[in-house]
Amino acid sequence: MKINENASIKIPTKLIVPILTFIIGAVFFYIGLDYGFWDSNALKPTKGFFPTIMSVALMIFSILGIVNGAKAEKVEFKLANWFVPAGLLAVVGASYLIGLVPAIIIFEFVWLKLYEKVSWKATIITLAIVV
Repeated sequence: MKINENASIKIPTKLIVPILTFIIGAVFFYIGLDYGFWDSNALKPTKGFFPTIMSVALMIFSILGIVNGAKAEKVEFKLANWFVPAGLLAVVGASYLIGLVPAIIIFEFVWLKLYEKVSWKATIITLAIVV
């Protein structure tokens, strides 16, 4: 299996955070309205008054961020730069299934033999030191 390390993906990074904050604002808007906005009998705000107002403000500023971020250029992320975070997540996930030490041994073996293409001698010495 050959992995193209020069492959890249272009992501509009200035759009990611405003879109996420808009979604968070929409969720809190729904939750705030579920708690109630105004008590017309007592003429006072209810529990959802301030969360609803804050979520509307968050959504408005998120829309402004989306409009501003749409003008920005996309940032290029190389695929090879994501191998280490993906490996870290794999080790954490595998540590719940087989334990931390076996997960690290497997990760290190796979990394040294498949990605770095290190000799068997160097791989065994490194594994012995780490274990």
